[in-house]
Amino acid sequence: MASKRRGLWFLGVVAVAMMIAAACGSEKIVEVEKIVEVEKIVEVVVEKIVEVEVAAAGPAFEPSGELVIAVGREPESMDSWRDFAETGGPGFRNVAERLVTLDLATSAISPDLATSWKRLNPTTIQFTLRQGVKFHDGSPFNAEGAAISINHTFDEDNAYDLIDFVGAMSAEAVGEYTLNVSTPEPDPLLIGKMDFVSISSAKQLAEDPDSFHTKLIGTGPYKFVKWSKGSSLTYEANPDWWGISDPVAARGVISFQTITYRVLAEDQVRTAGVLAGEFDIAQYVTAEQCEAAASNRGTRCDSAASVETLLVRMDTMSPMLGDIRVRKALVAAIDTSLIVETILGGAATVTGQIINATALGNNPNLAPYQYDPTYARFLLAEARADGVPVDMKIELGARQALFAGVDEMIEAMADMWRVVGLNVSTTSIDPDGFGKVCCIEDVPEDRNLVLVHMHGNEILDFAYTYGLYYACEGPVSVYCNPAADKVYDEARQLSGEARDKKLQELNKILYDDVPMGYIAHMDLSYAVSDKLDWKVKLDHRLLAKDMAPVR
Repeated sequence: MASKRRGLWFLGVVAVAMMIAAACGSEKIVEVEKIVEVEKIVEVVVEKIVEVEVAAAGPAFEPSGELVIAVGREPESMDSWRDFAETGGPGFRNVAERLVTLDLATSAISPDLATSWKRLNPTTIQFTLRQGVKFHDGSPFNAEGAAISINHTFDEDNAYDLIDFVGAMSAEAVGEYTLNVSTPEPDPLLIGKMDFVSISSAKQLAEDPDSFHTKLIGTGPYKFVKWSKGSSLTYEANPDWWGISDPVAARGVISFQTITYRVLAEDQVRTAGVLAGEFDIAQYVTAEQCEAAASNRGTRCDSAASVETLLVRMDTMSPMLGDIRVRKALVAAIDTSLIVETILGGAATVTGQIINATALGNNPNLAPYQYDPTYARFLLAEARADGVPVDMKIELGARQALFAGVDEMIEAMADMWRVVGLNVSTTSIDPDGFGKVCCIEDVPEDRNLVLVHMHGNEILDFAYTYGLYYACEGPVSVYCNPAADKVYDEARQLSGEARDKKLQELNKILYDDVPMGYIAHMDLSYAVSDKLDWKVKLDHRLLAKDMAPVR
């Protein structure tokens, strides 16, 4: 396979990802936003309702107390671009904002640091920026600064992982508050991708560029205070946040004076902290821990569907896994229903494809692969008779703390494969090590590494997923099918129903060729204190502006 630049962006992407849509502190404000999104015709009525709500809200800035959130992973650095993944930048989105936000549930685009936008041509979108906004270092937010931030993020010399995730782009200030963002080639998904592009301080980049990796500076409702490596991240309320005077436009309020993100890799420890009243939220808990939180006085378990899919990525270039019969045998030997019912506690939906129904290209005709260990043995025997080295050892692994119960699932899958005669070892890989084994530029052809991933299609379009995980030159791909790449290229030129149809065709090609196995579309669960007013959304973002103490 040709050499390619690999990124670490996908490691533990959960939720990734995923975009903010609801304000908190007032249920009526949330209802108003739904009306605005669905029916523009009622804007006049909505404005009257909003005025009543804001007037009744009381003082605009009265934060108090501490919000404590227990997460499973700490960041590799404080680079603002890492906030595209919730697990890669815990709390970052409370500090750094973006031009627009994509709502996964509705596909609606909402203004943030941009107040409006228009498509100038197939490669360029022009944004009108919000005025009167300041960064936490006191510097003004404007088009020139936004362009510097975006161009820094997408500078190929910096080689930040976000480029692999959303593709190349550049920005140009064409007025004090007018910004053009362009891509090298036409990209119909650009406006949605802007949700992943945070804006950091141009002053910091100019005067103290080294601090970009250690001190996060944005325009958001909270300021970065401290990162105690291996322990916690601390943020404090920003009294100069533009959203204080316009909570409806900001879709949220500042309720807490301090936010602390505690880093605890063990899900049982995170859960225990909530049960003991030490934490307000424990991120990603198991079904058993969810039940414990639900039955414990003063706590609850909140679960919600996500865009995350649990999948099994195979080294398809190896002499063993390069044979389609072996790949089919591996997926036929996985009892996905049993995994979902037991290890995942029913909080998932068995699937036969990497994207769920929220994404363009989801093919409703692709049923989950059937569990059939007898058929798996038959396929392996047939491959062996033809000289395929089916006795080679398979190494099955996953990143540590990928999700609650991942170690148990890895061992269960290995046992299922051993039952049909495969030679399997298991490994749990730390985040740095995970990148080194799966993101190398040239994968050895004799390697039989099978990795469990979680992938979320936050762009809501299968072309994005294909380009990453399946394309011959994909940054995370260990698979190459020129015929599929041709269909992919055709799909990228289309839009609407024609694009959806072509992407479904592409999805079926992959289904038949089995470059991956699919476990389930994941629900994600949290142990939560009853003292906290918060509702989990499809994006699974832990945004403090969505949270408030129960009054």
